[in-house]
Amino acid sequence: MLDPLVLLPGLQSDHRSWHYQIQHFGGKRPLIVPEGQQYCDSIEAMADVVLEQLPARCHLAAWSMGGYIALAAMPRFRERLISLILVDTSARPEDPASTNRRKSLLELAEREGIVAAAIVNSTQSALHAGALPLELRQSLVSAWDDFGVEAYRGQQNAIMQRPDTRANLALIDCPTLIVVGEADTTTPPECSYELQAGIDGSELHVIDKSGHCVPYEQPHAFNVLVEQWLARHQSRAV
Repeated sequence: MLDPLVLLPGLQSDHRSWHYQIQHFGGKRPLIVPEGQQYCDSIEAMADVVLEQLPARCHLAAWSMGGYIALAAMPRFRERLISLILVDTSARPEDPASTNRRKSLLELAEREGIVAAAIVNSTQSALHAGALPLELRQSLVSAWDDFGVEAYRGQQNAIMQRPDTRANLALIDCPTLIVVGEADTTTPPECSYELQAGIDGSELHVIDKSGHCVPYEQPHAFNVLVEQWLARHQSRAV
């Protein structure tokens, strides 16, 4: 049987942000998308919730906030990882420019509603948000709406207060794939180059024509890359 693949989503997101990966890998291997961490207000608490849902051994794909969680909890996660896939994320702590943007979006959500914040966030995150399929855009906004403003506030506070996890990079001893969009302005490629430098033997792929949301901005390129990666690092006989 193929190894389980855990898909850890980012800010105000759930399985809907992994739509193309669930579509592609579903039925081929066990898939797990952790739930409940979206209602926590610290990265440590999020890690506690996610850890309870990790199989004994798995591949972990962690995107954006999911990456913050995985890197912060690496001392506890590492024994369970067959391989790690870090997607559009960073080991750095929060920077003032990002904090200002987050606070502005939070104020917008509180003033005009979470959907308004979701729409603005999408234009800041994806390179060409308006070119994404309408059904996908509606699904992503629905996730924001379902979680609501309170969950959004807690997640943003957790991200703004997240620890500097660059020291934890040396703890990662499983095969590690790092993926980033060439036009990612949320966690720019320089953050991924830093991850590569800090994780021994890691591989970095920069994806053309993508912003912060490679898994659904360039799903074919991402899925092929991940499928090849998983095939190389399968731990059990099929």
